[in-house]
Amino acid sequence: MKKIFVLILVLSLFLINLNLFAVQTKKPDFKKLPKYESLLKKLKKGNKEINYFDLRMSFTRSKDYKPSNPELDSLRKNMIQELNSKEYKNAIKLADSILSREYVDMYAHYTCYYAYTALGDSVKASYHEYIMDRLLNSVVESGDGKSQESAFLIISSNEEYFLIFIYKLQAKEKSFTNFNGEPIDVFKAIDPETKESFELYFNTSLMINERNK
Repeated sequence: MKKIFVLILVLSLFLINLNLFAVQTKKPDFKKLPKYESLLKKLKKGNKEINYFDLRMSFTRSKDYKPSNPELDSLRKNMIQELNSKEYKNAIKLADSILSREYVDMYAHYTCYYAYTALGDSVKASYHEYIMDRLLNSVVESGDGKSQESAFLIISSNEEYFLIFIYKLQAKEKSFTNFNGEPIDVFKAIDPETKESFELYFNTSLMINERNK
């Protein structure tokens, strides 16, 4: 899949350029955020130029937001198994089931992108590639992931693992800390090509707060 490797290269270059600048974690203003249902309706009607950071953040205020969801975790595991087995139509059905409840799921959009590419449907593949790319960009634009202060702001642990997956990093160890009272996940990672070892920081305050309600 040549196209997929091109996408990963573009994303990697984006991350490298982003990390040239010191930043602080971007936080949402929930009082000004549009409702998730409103943003999602615009997107599904063809307005792909919505704010994807707002989409993810507003999802955390919707009734469907569940950082720990065993049912979706099971669907996601089966979806990936079907994709790896090249059962593309089955993988798409499972992805659609996830997206019907969690449209911000990057694994599901990636699955649709990959499967539709394999099936020769370039229109649907491009659509899901675009959404996946914008969702991922909204994560890496929320910080630089290089410190507790500038940790990526995530809404689920799946976003951590998707970022590690899409950049082809090797996660060796996960630990936990906090910054100004906010929980932070810390991954020790290795770039398999350069052998560079570094730490990635993720701010998990939104998902932890939801779990503690």
